[in-house]
Amino acid sequence: MKLSVLDYGLIDKGKTASQALKESCQLAKRAEDLGFNRFWVAEHHNIKALATSSPEVFMMHLADRTNRIRIGSGGVMALHYSTFKIAENFRMLETLHPNRIDLGIGNSLGTRLVQSALSSIHEKDDYGQVLAQLQGYLSPDKQAPLPLDVNPKSASYPQLWPLSNSEETARTAGQLGLGYTFGIFPYMPKDPIASAKQSTQAYRDAFSPSAQQQEPQVMLAAFIIIAETDDKAQELAKSLDIWMLGNQDFNEFDTYPTYSEASTYPLTEKQKLTIAANRNRMIVGSPQLVKQQLEPLLAASQATELLAIPLVPDIANRITSLELLADLYL
Repeated sequence: MKLSVLDYGLIDKGKTASQALKESCQLAKRAEDLGFNRFWVAEHHNIKALATSSPEVFMMHLADRTNRIRIGSGGVMALHYSTFKIAENFRMLETLHPNRIDLGIGNSLGTRLVQSALSSIHEKDDYGQVLAQLQGYLSPDKQAPLPLDVNPKSASYPQLWPLSNSEETARTAGQLGLGYTFGIFPYMPKDPIASAKQSTQAYRDAFSPSAQQQEPQVMLAAFIIIAETDDKAQELAKSLDIWMLGNQDFNEFDTYPTYSEASTYPLTEKQKLTIAANRNRMIVGSPQLVKQQLEPLLAASQATELLAIPLVPDIANRITSLELLADLYL
């Protein structure tokens, strides 16, 4: 089992965005030392507690400060942007860091305010077309959508990874011969095990070999709150419980909530029910309990790689999370 990380650039209480990005770099270096395969960074806009608004720029910084680990986006909000410009950005990254760059591609549009500010040029239904265009620009065996050279030229190509939990996207990823990242998120409407099985099977059934890969490859992404004891993990999970309520478009807190803030947060009955439902789509516990929860998901998806999202307060806890996961799987 390969292990990878998706980092959100959490800004902890008492820290600045600059400090948060330095801590993310520290986390990437530790992931590399532990033998993780990839370190991806998310793209979020207009959220005060998250520092990674521009994954491509931060990826260059991370790639410069690591040696082996693959660096990627998880994922670029491609519906906002020109596919040609995305391709140029990632060709530049790949040219400077050959065989180390991943283009993870999300289909979220964010809030209406963000869509307006970014002058979004695509609709939700355009996602499949966007994936095909990006592959055309970035793969040697596909036709570019426009007669344009994507520069700079390089001998290698970034890997493309759609992120989704829908069968439609899974099928498109398979048809294009791309990797597929199936995400288990607290707000997903379906049972995660059944959904993982259905979506990844749709991906495999549709898979057609490409220059990127000859065989289907599935990565399972999940919020994983792991600690040395169950009690400690439950304590850390409280911050994510409150965060995932999403109040004020995730801007209720200026920084990622601490355990103290989360444990004293006044909850309505409706919010308690939301938290309980979300917990069924999070992995929380000691190492052995985490492994027990992951096993049916990994079996259902037949994933060969786990993309851990360690949304826990404090860089020391995030580093410990990676160390405990490495002890389990590496």
